[in-house]
Amino acid sequence: MSRTDRARWRAARSIADLAELTALWLEGRIASHPGVMPNCGPDDETSDLAPVLALANRHGYLTDNSQPGICGTGFDGRWWAQRAAVTGWVRCDRAGINLLNRIYAPAQAAGLIVCADSHRDGVTVTSVDGHDYTTFGAPLSKRDLRTIWPSHLIHADLFRQLHGAIQLTVVDPEWGRGELLWDVLAKALHPAPARPTTPTVTAPGLYVLVGPAGSGKSTLAARHFPADSVLELDAFRALAAGTRADQSATPAAVTAFDAILTARLERGLLTVLDATHAEARHRRKYTDLAHQHGLPAIAVLPDTPDRECQRRNAMRPDDTQVPKHILRDQARQAARFNAQADGFDAVLRPADLDPADPS
Repeated sequence: MSRTDRARWRAARSIADLAELTALWLEGRIASHPGVMPNCGPDDETSDLAPVLALANRHGYLTDNSQPGICGTGFDGRWWAQRAAVTGWVRCDRAGINLLNRIYAPAQAAGLIVCADSHRDGVTVTSVDGHDYTTFGAPLSKRDLRTIWPSHLIHADLFRQLHGAIQLTVVDPEWGRGELLWDVLAKALHPAPARPTTPTVTAPGLYVLVGPAGSGKSTLAARHFPADSVLELDAFRALAAGTRADQSATPAAVTAFDAILTARLERGLLTVLDATHAEARHRRKYTDLAHQHGLPAIAVLPDTPDRECQRRNAMRPDDTQVPKHILRDQARQAARFNAQADGFDAVLRPADLDPADPS
């Protein structure tokens, strides 16, 4: 396993982190997974399942093993039969139980076998010439878990979370059936249409996100502002170069970014700038522009510790990862933020954006 991939897995601190890395591996965006031979992606038979498995992982179902339903003569001339199946873990907290219920009810209604927190003997999912060959869902000891998640790659606290998690296995009882399980899983996990909501912030003005990579700027923007008000520099870079990571496209991206920004300010629209804005000269450029158009300039500062920014950055795929020295420079410059010197009329932090708790 490459040094970069080792660092990604070591940076994980939650089951959700492991699930996101697993999704990236399924999509071919990182090369290695702890339970698989280094620099090897999913098996060929798994390639068609990768999208729904990635979806499951991103919803919190950390998948371990999966297989399609197939029947036929194998490489050795014997008759191989497989049931479509998947096994893995969900957290044992409220969010994990809610996810379990989202999968459990429709799976049972479709006639699938569902085992929550393991099956005493496991469920046979592969047979060869009519003899049991592979089972999913049997209880896993700590030693079994360590084989899948070795100690040199998985933090000790995270391993304890895994050992206490709910083992969830779903199996199609019919040998060789291909689509049912994956259709049920995808429909159970597919996000429901978002309900129209009133953004936390609606007042016209220029809102400038300030913080290093990995500090949660895009999450804040998506959660608290209308989607059509957010200008993200990385998105303009991707339009100019076909990838968000090509720094050589930054001048062209900034030109387009500034043109759209100016057009919005001329119309007095609420506008959110999603970029690091680590340097004071960049912040001053945008506060001056807002004031020229008679609009207030408001800084939005995520409250994310530098170490957490570094950890999140270490988990990113290569094409979105920021070099460590640049991330350190961004953090140092952002720490010297001075609202008055930069010309901001107000400063908002996450607590200012969250609606009051009605309880």
